[in-house]
Order: sequence, then C-alpha cells, then structure tokens
Amino acid sequence: MAFHWIGKSEDGSTITLHRLNPSHFKFPTYFTSEWESKNAELIRTGCALDVETSGLKLESSKIIEIGIRPFKFNRETGEILELQEGYTGFQDPEAPLNDEVKKLTSISDEMLKGQSINWTKVDEILSQCQIIVAHNAAFDRPFIDRSSKVSPSKIWGCSFKQVDWNTKGFPSQKLEILALYHGFFTDAHRALTDSDALIYLLALNDPDQKSPYFLELLTQAKKVTTKVLASGAPFETKDLLKDRSYRWDSQNRNWWKEIDQNLLGLEIEWLEEFIYRGPFRGKTIEIAPSEHFKGPLSSS
Repeated sequence: MAFHWIGKSEDGSTITLHRLNPSHFKFPTYFTSEWESKNAELIRTGCALDVETSGLKLESSKIIEIGIRPFKFNRETGEILELQEGYTGFQDPEAPLNDEVKKLTSISDEMLKGQSINWTKVDEILSQCQIIVAHNAAFDRPFIDRSSKVSPSKIWGCSFKQVDWNTKGFPSQKLEILALYHGFFTDAHRALTDSDALIYLLALNDPDQKSPYFLELLTQAKKVTTKVLASGAPFETKDLLKDRSYRWDSQNRNWWKEIDQNLLGLEIEWLEEFIYRGPFRGKTIEIAPSEHFKGPLSSS
C-alpha cells in the first residue's frame, strides 16, 4: 500500500507543502458552547507534550526545553475539538550543550543560561488531562516522570507506537516525515512546535478508516498490555532480539518489550524457538494503561 501524498499534483511531478500555522487547524462545526453544555460526558482533555534534552540517556541527560499543548477532544470519535493555551519553558542543564544538540534544536547555551521550567505550571496542565500524548512516549515519559508529581499516575499515549503507520503505507514513523506526507512542515525539534504538529497530524483522518488518527491512538492507549522479559537470553541472540524490537535494560540486565496481551502466546512461541531453544525461561508482567511507556520494570 502506498499512501497518496497530500499536496501532490495530479501528474505526480510536484508536491506542495505548507508551513503549519494556527489557521490550518480545522475543528468540527458542531462544537459550539450549546453543544458543549449538552454533551459534557463526551468531552475530554488531553495534551501533546514534547521535550528537547541534552542527550539521549536518561541517567546522564537533562531536559532543556518542554512544550505542552492542551486540547479538548471527543472521546467517542477522536475528533480534536479545541486547542488551549500551551506552555513552553527552558531549563539550564548547568553544562554546555554538545554541538549535535545545538545543531538539531537551534538552542544555544546563552538561551538556557539561568532558565528553569515551571513544574508547578506543568503539573497544573497535566492534572486537567485524561491522556498525555508524545511522539515517542518511551523517551519523553521517563524524563517527565522524574520531575512531575502528576505524570506518573497519568495515561500516556504514543503516536509513534500506537498508530500503525507501517500498514498505512508510510516509509518512516518520524514526525517530520509524516508531516511532509500530510502536506505540511514546521521548524522541527522545538518542543511546542512539535507538540502542535503532533496534534494537527493526529486530527487528520485515516484515509481508509475515515476517522482521525487520534481515535486509533486512544483505542490502543486504553488497552492492558504485557511486558515480556527475555531473562537469561543467550548473548549470541542479542541481534535477533533487537530485530524484534526488544530493548536492553542495563539495570536489571535483561531484554524486554511491551506487547498486546493477545499476542503473548505467539511471542512466547518465538522466544522458545529462536532464543531459548526450549521452554520459555523469561517472565511476563501485566501493564495497566497508566503504566505504559514508563521504561524497564524490575524483574524481581
């Protein structure tokens, strides 16, 4: 399946892209103050969240910028109803940024000097949300959980993992690439800009399902899943595990991945055939929706 580019000319020779701006957001015409007052049970609040960090390792890296955009949505249809006032803030990491981070984000040491994120404001926004969405929640959530009093108990959704972009015909799951396929671009790798881009993308309709991408994410985010721990996997099987999307937990020294409960039987069969060459010797842990994307769990 090949997705048809939004903005592609009829002869396929050119693509027209638009820089995302507030005027591009289109909301359902039925969402009026009268409708809102009569249908309060259908309305929920979510937020798109993104962080820029000084590096990729949670243990040694720090948040340098956060961007949060709250929004109202229809819990039954997945339609985005309204954007609300966002928050963005810098955090001084108290160490110079490396050149790669500066180039990627266009954030300088001078911009960060003496700056601090208002975590009271962050928690005020998060406390109003029924779901927090990020485009790689397994990366963003551990950073936020470390500093927020509210985040650890919230449901997080991941637009990278919980929308099946592959079967929809997209060659990449990166936010900036998905944006191009959908006819828009932004100044990527700035936190609030990426949050707005994510909401805009998720508000668009899946051409096949005729419903917003966000509805698929909501459905997946509410599921109970299973974390599979490939405890004691032989060292020589590490490449097989990587290829099957297992991640290494350096603290507990095992490979793990989170899957749909319905796929557990097939996953154990695969592990027995290709990893253990015999009975499954790992462990499984049931994961509630509020525990998704928290990172490795203790294997004890």
